[in-house]
Amino acid sequence: MKKTIGIFAGMLLGMSSMAQSITIEGDLAGDLKGHNKMYLYSRTYQDSADINNGHYTFKIPYKDPMFLMLLPQYIQAERQMYVPFGVLFDKPVTYTITSDISKGMNASVVKGSEAAELLLAYGKEKSEVYGKISKALQSEFGTPWMEETDPKYAAFEKRQSALQQQYLLPLLQTLVKQHPNSYAAVYSLNDARDIATIAQQEQLFASLSKEMKATKEAQEFHQFGEGLRNSAIGKQVKDFSLPDPEGKPVKFSDLKGKYVLIDFWASWCGPCRKSFPHMREVYQQYKDKNLVFYSISIDKSKPDWLKAVAQENNPWLQSLDDKNIAGSGFAITGVPTTYLIGPDGKIMMKEVGFDESGNGEIEKKLAALLGGTVKSASKAIEKPTAAQTTKAIPMAPLQ
Repeated sequence: MKKTIGIFAGMLLGMSSMAQSITIEGDLAGDLKGHNKMYLYSRTYQDSADINNGHYTFKIPYKDPMFLMLLPQYIQAERQMYVPFGVLFDKPVTYTITSDISKGMNASVVKGSEAAELLLAYGKEKSEVYGKISKALQSEFGTPWMEETDPKYAAFEKRQSALQQQYLLPLLQTLVKQHPNSYAAVYSLNDARDIATIAQQEQLFASLSKEMKATKEAQEFHQFGEGLRNSAIGKQVKDFSLPDPEGKPVKFSDLKGKYVLIDFWASWCGPCRKSFPHMREVYQQYKDKNLVFYSISIDKSKPDWLKAVAQENNPWLQSLDDKNIAGSGFAITGVPTTYLIGPDGKIMMKEVGFDESGNGEIEKKLAALLGGTVKSASKAIEKPTAAQTTKAIPMAPLQ
């Protein structure tokens, strides 16, 4: 009998751990003019709740930490400017979110976990820092933002990076040093990918607690440093194997001896999907030459990837990056990003974003190497403009 009770108790404990959930209790003050819905979303998640007398509730199954965005229907309906507002849900507890529609969602007060509160506080400090950086750039260049086609862009970008090192990096380093065992520190490491040196990234990772170092997101950040070394022009690509839509392995070394165009993309990436019609034109031009097209998706959701693959029906190799090759092998910070690999397996070129004019540098290189012509993605355009060059969408550790 005791054994039976023990087994039953064990089953109940197992069921309770499997049934963990997050509860969000929200209060939104102000006149919503009848637009009484709150949307909760990420790149791979969508939900909504009714707002009754200024109150709304979400109940979400919990498996791993999530970073989810909140958007009141009122903002969409009234066509107000929306500054994205997200909350880190790092444990299965009840979170309270108190907001006022007249002050904007970013003025919300969030309670429930220390990590959620820390990340919001860090976000507000970052906003102040970005204000300082913009003011400095405005003073030096006459503008806080500049098109890549501007002759001064190289100097502008260099100065911007220096200012980020001066103001933003110390903020991140302080957060990680003071809260090494917080998921807020792990999530914020994503900021370092563009502003910190490899040595600084390694020091940030080393500052984390043993528990936080073991998280998937921290491991992927650590691998990113390895990717920076591995993805330099002229580097030999380390062999890797990823599954195709049928689950069969695609081994990179099997492609050696040919030029390989690796396209990193995602189902949720609009510019990636927009680039495919022109990529199909380029593919048709070179499909009988010594060139292999290979699309690698960074999707976290396999069903979403498979659905997009079926919709696009691209006639070349497809794989899902289930081993973080994007980070450890190529240091991808946004999609679309394209690499051209030589027949010897060495990296020749890298292109971030999508040039819809058809005048991308890799496309020009293919024409020179394989005797083709650069094809415009639509009508003939002599010179690409900033409006025709689409920047990559940044990746996030929590999708």
